[in-house]
Amino acid sequence: MAELPMARKVAWIVSILLLLNTGGIGLYNGITELAEARTPLQKSVTLGVLLYGILGLGAAIMLAARRPVAVWLTVGWAIVVTYVASTAALAYGGTDATVGGAWAAGIGALLLGAGVVWCARVVTRPSRLPG
Repeated sequence: MAELPMARKVAWIVSILLLLNTGGIGLYNGITELAEARTPLQKSVTLGVLLYGILGLGAAIMLAARRPVAVWLTVGWAIVVTYVASTAALAYGGTDATVGGAWAAGIGALLLGAGVVWCARVVTRPSRLPG
């Protein structure tokens, strides 16, 4: 494989660390907090946390190995992270929850997810260099 330019290498490493972090925390929290979810919306958020944990760890491993499947795993991770971020405030916030807060959280998660997906696409693309 061709060597990545420095800026892309930094993005690659940061993306792997972000996926590992959210993956580990998501897996742990999803398992430990499932029994505490009371409403269907809270259960969907907790199951989402568990799912983005699994997807995050898988995506981190595949991205570190620069495998093309990392793109699809990061797309799934980004979708679930965006859902959880935008829904958690409404599911757990009670009367203090605002739609604006849910939108802001969702947009922030979507932007981070898009960055990680972009990185996965760039670093798993076949080299176009001769040889």
